[in-house]
Amino acid sequence: MKYVVVEQQGRGTYWHNPRAYLAALPEVAPALPPGARAFATDPEHYDFSAARCVKDLRPLALPPADAAPERFEIRFAWSGGQEEVLAIRYSGVSGVEITDDDGGDVELSDHNSVRLDEVLPHEAGCSHELRLTSATVRILCADLVAEWTSDPDHL
Repeated sequence: MKYVVVEQQGRGTYWHNPRAYLAALPEVAPALPPGARAFATDPEHYDFSAARCVKDLRPLALPPADAAPERFEIRFAWSGGQEEVLAIRYSGVSGVEITDDDGGDVELSDHNSVRLDEVLPHEAGCSHELRLTSATVRILCADLVAEWTSDPDHL
């Protein structure tokens, strides 16, 4: 990530710092596509005490890294029982990169949650990088739309 800092301090302990990204966001946001801009500038996005912060969300599935489809959706849920699900729909996908810290397959579990993410302008439209506990997901797309819903079948 360019601005957001996620550093492992010890086993299972991380230091999270989105301040540099939040400081750059007023300059970055106008260059983002509309859906990505709305998601990145949501006031709760990086507020660790907010109900709709991305920190600690658990991805329910990941896109295939070897054959990126033109569009797909990723859903994220809370491990601790909150009812809302975050669904992010990516369109005009031109690249997907998923890397596990140990070089193996990325395992989806309560222990591999989102530490933080970063949305930046890209010649394709935008890049969305998600730092998980033990992996990184980077998606290049024309735009993305993020929606919080309490109905898991809504989207």
